[in-house]
Amino acid sequence: MQTNTTRIILLLAAVSTTLAQPSSQGVNFYSIEKEIELGKQLASETQTSRQAQPDARLQTIGDRLAAKTDGAYQYHFFVYPAVNPQAEPIALPGGPVFVAQSMLPADEAETAAILAHAIAHIALRHYTREMTRSEIGTKAAANPAAATNGAVQLASKNYSAPLNTSFEFDADRFAVKLLIDAGYDPQALVRWLESFPVLKLNLALGDIPSPNRRVKAAQQAIDAQ
Repeated sequence: MQTNTTRIILLLAAVSTTLAQPSSQGVNFYSIEKEIELGKQLASETQTSRQAQPDARLQTIGDRLAAKTDGAYQYHFFVYPAVNPQAEPIALPGGPVFVAQSMLPADEAETAAILAHAIAHIALRHYTREMTRSEIGTKAAANPAAATNGAVQLASKNYSAPLNTSFEFDADRFAVKLLIDAGYDPQALVRWLESFPVLKLNLALGDIPSPNRRVKAAQQAIDAQ
């Protein structure tokens, strides 16, 4: 019969094996189905707490972008009265996206850039990947015997802060391709990054890179297309 520590060591050993394998989405303990259910719960709470409402204009633009994804999720777009004019869109697992009214430009391409970035976080499963990272750390910290295991150490090494930072670069690169595929000017993403510096945490994903670094990376992604 397996002890709790043994089960954790075996779990994290499996994680470390997966970490050694190339993947565009990394390790994730959550199925698509569980991710969608989690998103529904969070969306209901967010809609109530932020007094958010569905927005037809955002839905039309978002649907055009979502049509160029793999179809795993159904995206729904909401607008809420701004609390912080520099808030990033809230991208919840499974498809809900919440955008502050004050950050929405009149220009359709720039609006599409904001939504494309949010869709990218969802499509790349960043929310539940971060939850997975937290669970790995919690399990290791709660079990000293497991924490000394080589598999646990490897998992911790591969799930460090730089991964969190890379989420923003990954989302920007994904957004560039999404904009191009949907027929929008990808330079709209660069304009957004230049005019809307984001200095705070996004969905507890860790410290995000500076706007200047993101602008440079996004331009490189555009030039590579």
